[in-house]
Amino acid sequence: MKDIANTVHIGELIAVSKVFHLNPFRMITLLENDLMEVFETKEDFLGKYGNKDSYDELEDWCELNNGKIFTKPK
Repeated sequence: MKDIANTVHIGELIAVSKVFHLNPFRMITLLENDLMEVFETKEDFLGKYGNKDSYDELEDWCELNNGKIFTKPK
């Protein structure tokens, strides 16, 4: 992911890092190396992964109250 600073706010990063049990620095590294994804809207997420009860291709995912979704693929 390029230009993380314009996509992810530090508050979002801190909140999501607690869900994934990672520190913010590790999360930035994963985002930079495309080992985590950020979707601006739920529609973007559903466009890639579809609307399912379970997402077996993801290790974990988190939806924030502002609509952004962070995913960690397996």
